[in-house]
Amino acid sequence: MTRLFICFICLVFVTCQSPDSKQNIKISDNAKNHITIGERSSLFSSSLNEDRPIFLSLPTNYERNTHSYPVIIVLDAEYLFNITTSIVNIKASRNEMPESIVVGIPNTKGKRYDMAMELRYEDGSTFFGNADGKAMPSYLTFLKDELLPYLKENYRVNNHETIIGMSPTFGPVLEAFWNSPNTFDAYIVLASELAVKTSSGATVKERVLKAIQDKQRTKSAIYIGKASDDLKRRPEDETLAYTELNQELKHTANPNINYKIEILKKENHYGMSISGIEHGLETIYPFEKWNIPYRNFWNSEQPAVEIKTFYDELSKAYGFEILPLEDAFYASQTLSGTLRRLERQGRKKELKDVLHLAMAYYPNSPELKKYVSKQ
Repeated sequence: MTRLFICFICLVFVTCQSPDSKQNIKISDNAKNHITIGERSSLFSSSLNEDRPIFLSLPTNYERNTHSYPVIIVLDAEYLFNITTSIVNIKASRNEMPESIVVGIPNTKGKRYDMAMELRYEDGSTFFGNADGKAMPSYLTFLKDELLPYLKENYRVNNHETIIGMSPTFGPVLEAFWNSPNTFDAYIVLASELAVKTSSGATVKERVLKAIQDKQRTKSAIYIGKASDDLKRRPEDETLAYTELNQELKHTANPNINYKIEILKKENHYGMSISGIEHGLETIYPFEKWNIPYRNFWNSEQPAVEIKTFYDELSKAYGFEILPLEDAFYASQTLSGTLRRLERQGRKKELKDVLHLAMAYYPNSPELKKYVSKQ
C-alpha cells in the first residue's frame, strides 16, 4: 500500500450534512457524477442527551451476501473515517484481514475534548487543559449500551469489535481496555501519552502495562502509536516510557494479547494516523495468521478441502466466521480466481468442488451462478 494513494483518497474528503435519517456520504466532482463511499444516519443517545451522527461503510456486495462481518468503530470520524475505510478496503481485498463494517462517530461541535481522560504532569498541570474526564463514562455508555446494540439490530455485525481513537479521543478506548475488556476485542490508540498520570494516580504506561500483563484476560489486541515529531515537544520521560513499556512487556505480557507499542519515525501528529491505523490492523490481523497459501491450495489434489480447512481454523482462532474472498480487484487469490485457474487447467472435478464450496459461502452471487449454469 502506498502512502501517496491513501493520502489522495483522504484529500477527497466527505462533506458533512445535517443529521437527517439516512443519507449517502458522497465524493462529488460535479452535479451529475458521484462516488458513494458510505451512508450517514443518526442515533439519539440517552446517555449523552443528543442525536449523534453515524457514518457507515459497508463491505462490497453486503446487500446480496448473507454472512456477518466484524465491526470497526472509528472515533474522530470527521478525520479518520475516510482513512480507515480506505485502508480496510485495500487490506481486505489483499487477504490481509476480513471484510469489515466501518462505523464512524464524528464529534459534535465543541465537544471533542469531552472524550478526553483527565491527565496530569508531575507538577499537577493538566495535559488536556480543562478536560476533567467527567463526560467520558457517558461516552462509554453510549458506545457499549446504545451504539453496539443499534448496530446489531440494524446490520449484520458479528461479535468481533475494534475501536480506534486518537488524542484526545483515545480516552474511551484506553478506559475500555483497562476497565471493560469484554466490550471490544481490539484497540487502536493513536497519538497516546504514556508518561502522564491518570486520575487514579498511576501513569498511562503503568495502567497499560498492568492490563497487558493480566493473565486472566482472554484474547485481545492493542496497538499504541505515537509520532516522533510529537516527542520533540514532550518531556524526555515520554520517549522513555515507550521504550520501557516494550522492555517490561517483553517477558511478562499475557500471551493471549497481541500488542504493538511504537514510535513512528518521521511522522507528525495527524499524519501518523495513516501508518498507525495500518500497523494497528496488522497487530489485530498479523501476517503469520493471514498468509493465505493460495498457491498451495491450487497445487493440492483437493483445493476445496484445503480452502475450507484453512478458513475453518482461521475462524476458530478469531471466534467468528471468516470467509475466503469471492473476488477482488486484480487478485487471483480468491474463490473466483481459483475457479478461473482450475478451468484453464481443465480440472473439472476440482472446479466443481470449489464451486460447491463457493456457493455455500456466497449463495446469491450472480458470477458464481454463471459457473453453475455451465456445469
